[in-house]
Amino acid sequence: MTLKRLSRCVSALMLLGGAVFLAQLTRAQIGVPGLPVWFPPVWTQSRNAPAPSSTQPGQTPASIPQYAESSDATGRVATYQPNGATTTAGNAFFTPLGTNGRTCFTCHQPQSGWALSASAAQAIFNQTNGTDPLFAPVDGANCPDTGAAAQTLAQKSAASSQLLTKGNIRIFLPVPSGAEFQVRILADPYGCESSSKYGLPTGIISMYRRVMNSTNLTRNAQAGPPLSPEGAIMWDGREPSLQSQFTDATLGHAQASTAPTAAQVNQGVTFETGLFTSQSFDNNAGSLSGSGGLGGPKTLATVGVSNVPDPVVPLAFHQFDAWTLPTNNAAQASINRGQKIFTTRTFTMKGVAGFNDVAGNPFPLATCSTCHNNLDVGSDAVSGGRHLGIGDNSAADKSGNQMTATALPPSKDQPLFAFDCPVGSIPFYSNPVTINGTTYDEYQTTDPGMGLISGKCADLGKFKVPRLNGLAARAPYFHGGNAATLNQLVDFYNTRFSIGLSAQDKQDLVNFLNSL
Repeated sequence: MTLKRLSRCVSALMLLGGAVFLAQLTRAQIGVPGLPVWFPPVWTQSRNAPAPSSTQPGQTPASIPQYAESSDATGRVATYQPNGATTTAGNAFFTPLGTNGRTCFTCHQPQSGWALSASAAQAIFNQTNGTDPLFAPVDGANCPDTGAAAQTLAQKSAASSQLLTKGNIRIFLPVPSGAEFQVRILADPYGCESSSKYGLPTGIISMYRRVMNSTNLTRNAQAGPPLSPEGAIMWDGREPSLQSQFTDATLGHAQASTAPTAAQVNQGVTFETGLFTSQSFDNNAGSLSGSGGLGGPKTLATVGVSNVPDPVVPLAFHQFDAWTLPTNNAAQASINRGQKIFTTRTFTMKGVAGFNDVAGNPFPLATCSTCHNNLDVGSDAVSGGRHLGIGDNSAADKSGNQMTATALPPSKDQPLFAFDCPVGSIPFYSNPVTINGTTYDEYQTTDPGMGLISGKCADLGKFKVPRLNGLAARAPYFHGGNAATLNQLVDFYNTRFSIGLSAQDKQDLVNFLNSL
């Protein structure tokens, strides 16, 4: 028997074992109505994962001022609360509701644009010698067992390398019952995927994803059906509401034994939906709300909540329309040019599942804001995810649609999975392999995205189009931190869609993105 065939047999046995595990706990047994179908096994694993024997409360401020700024790589990022300052004591967003000392604030902090940058994780690690609740083994470590076993500072650092180098949290989810695909493990750098306690033998696989920013949520309206005031929640859209997300985060990430009360949920959601965050100052251009500029979080709080722009050449961003030469300085004019490139430079979009299967393939009049189209925040007002080919084997595609989608292939520091799908079931992708007389389309990826939630091959590799505000404060970029800088992000899109950006175009675009 070949190694490939042996791998498939082992994987099949793992999935059979997973079916038993998934049956151990149901949504009804948890006693919380409305939980997503994927959540019960996640909660079981989080409760069984080791928790720190002692925790430190971190550095939670006494209050979050109505307006506050923090320094970042290119200037300052600011947060504004129209309803006034928030006292943190007694507020559910800042209160440990679980067993490991974590709060929502642990992973959502203002200096990172209410997300968590890799540099912030490193600073917290250095300040606390890796003992902060952020590094709880359940998902702050690459795998709970290595996190719990780490004793020395070097061991703790190695055990949480994804968090420290990319700002990635471990996301562990079950393979859906009745999924169209079969799953195989091709690379397992942390031993977590093959673990009999945390991996595929239990029916669960682990991915490593960036923390999404918990701000500007009311500026992220998404067209339905049904209309959602918050848009898709989480990278894979797995949460039906912010209330569900708050509950699941408390039970899972914080390892709570009981769900938060309705009052606690409402208090936490009220806080995060009252936040508006964006870059306020640029080291070269100066104040982003001066000299005719309309940047900064106060603008986000006052402009209309939702906008579905023109589908052909949407003008989703307009803050820096006035910044032109000779009235403004060179740095401000560069941001203006970058905004114009983002909103008006057209290119042909091809082979993007979740877009081209609706808009036509190829689509010749796309711009950056075709997908990043929600007014002033850059999320997507159209429901569903998009598959760009980040961290997968697009180079193996035989259909010709993914020829330029190889700028960010799978990285060796993350697990690699093979999803074997019925031939023709993955849009704009073909990679036939024959195993034991049956032909599949084999899709390799470090993260299946929405496909792991729906169980459908058509959704593999699809991810939410994220909000863009505060980018300068929350490097690295993309769902798995695949791009270390915005320059690499721009290079990826330039290659993926053959946009033809010049060196000056790229710099202008980066300067604009750093101003959001």
